[in-house]
Amino acid sequence: MDPRPRILRKLTAWGCLIGLLLSASWTQRTARATVEVTSERHVIPGYNEPNTPPNVPISDALRAAITDPDAIRDGVVNLNQAIYVRFFDRNRTDPPSEIIILMPGFASGANSFRPLATQIVTLSGGATEVWAVDRRSNLLEDLTAMVRAEHAGTEAAARDALDYYSNHPDGPGGYIATHPFGEVSRFMSEWGLDVHVRDLKAIVEEARKVKGARVYLGGHSLGAFLVQAFAAYNFEGRAGHTLIDGLILLDGTAVPGAHALLTDDQYLAGVNALRNPEKSGDEPFVSQPLGPYHFQLLEIAALCALINPEGASNLHQIVPSLVPVPASHAAAFGLIVDDEFQAQPLARFSVGFLQPPSGQPVSAIAEKTTDPAGVNPNGLYTPKALTPAKDGRTPVHTWAAVRNLKAISSSFVVGPEPSNLETVARSFLTGDGSGLTERQANFTEWYSPQRLLLDILKMSELNVKKLSPEVVAVVTARGGNLPALTENRRVAVPVLALQARQGLFPPTVGSLPFTLYRSSIASPQFVHAMLPSFAHGDLLTGTDPEAFGRTVAQAILDFVKGTL
Repeated sequence: MDPRPRILRKLTAWGCLIGLLLSASWTQRTARATVEVTSERHVIPGYNEPNTPPNVPISDALRAAITDPDAIRDGVVNLNQAIYVRFFDRNRTDPPSEIIILMPGFASGANSFRPLATQIVTLSGGATEVWAVDRRSNLLEDLTAMVRAEHAGTEAAARDALDYYSNHPDGPGGYIATHPFGEVSRFMSEWGLDVHVRDLKAIVEEARKVKGARVYLGGHSLGAFLVQAFAAYNFEGRAGHTLIDGLILLDGTAVPGAHALLTDDQYLAGVNALRNPEKSGDEPFVSQPLGPYHFQLLEIAALCALINPEGASNLHQIVPSLVPVPASHAAAFGLIVDDEFQAQPLARFSVGFLQPPSGQPVSAIAEKTTDPAGVNPNGLYTPKALTPAKDGRTPVHTWAAVRNLKAISSSFVVGPEPSNLETVARSFLTGDGSGLTERQANFTEWYSPQRLLLDILKMSELNVKKLSPEVVAVVTARGGNLPALTENRRVAVPVLALQARQGLFPPTVGSLPFTLYRSSIASPQFVHAMLPSFAHGDLLTGTDPEAFGRTVAQAILDFVKGTL
């Protein structure tokens, strides 16, 4: 049973703040024509968690399953590492004036920030760098087949990748996906909040070595909570917020003052189940409703949508829960991620709609229902099977990658589609989508640690003083540190909070979580704005200037430059 209840209750006013922002004057920057954005992956020592390789031995089978060359240090597997992808101007010789470190959201990796990071570096004329974090679990991903497929760039190569993951000798998804218990559980059960915040500290300290650069810390969704936890942390006498120059929250926030989202009994049971797994649901990484194999299929779907958008996808036969009807490659990918079809708000982007046959209404191809999450005023749609062709062939749905749903039907309440299907699909691939290196990141985090989710829910108030002795005992039982969340009230850095209207929090909650966070800290500047037509993922890929006349990238850049 999922212990995560719906968050909070009530909408609070934010119109006055937005009005002030709309009336503020600002200057649009013109990027230098010579900016050439490139990226490179860096893997540095992270927190030395005592139950994690190389501190414990591993089997030959697990060693063979770990294919990332950066997971090997001095000839042994080392998963106590921190990872970031640096986006910068290849032509710049001076140090950057700002470094923005961005933490991805739930089940997401560094490449989720590639479109946004590229825009920020370009708009800054190369003066600002973006460092996107890849959490340590990404070292477990076997990207070899995806890299080969992306480099070849053919549908045949994509089918080979599908065969590699689907028919793996160890089972669909590979060895780690099908052997979660035992040695993987023993170390991943300890990858909680403290481990991830200390990995992040290693990256922040690396950025602080760059002479003259101001360091900003941002996060999307779950990543926003992690950076707020960093700011509130006491690192052996040094508060996290004193190591940074500002916070950037993208559709995610902690909720100080609210009740913890897990009871003590739920938390204790959850941690003990991860340490001593007995049944499905006790996996150390998230497996329901989506798990590693689904993320592999999603990357293949993204590649096919780019290679041959109108070709027929076979995902309907493989994962009918994600693609319930015969569809083209583009339509299959759209059905998985689009905010009118994807049931999970955390996985939604605004990228178009199924293409109605000429002269037919939307109701001919999809059935409308209300959005159970309560965030999309357009509702959710379930695609209908199309009428068989006269020659007996099964017709497939195709995708209309429109930028405004009103072009399909005036019945849609919200028309603008901030994101582009191709941009979203490309960001799901490795590196820049060309597959030229295995040392780059992808969009998804195949092995997202369950322990991190448990800790975040239990510590949602950013106040460790409220933890019971029983919780303290279980946190420290295997040599772990008690999360040092003692500094939240003292956080005194500027904050930029951008919220998707169709994102993480339903209208009945509105901006209340951000208001609660604002009232719990000592920020000298707190800027909050709602983006009316944005879904949760659009904050990463959307290009419409909805944030008080600026794009998300421009708003972030203006914030760090001090002109917002």
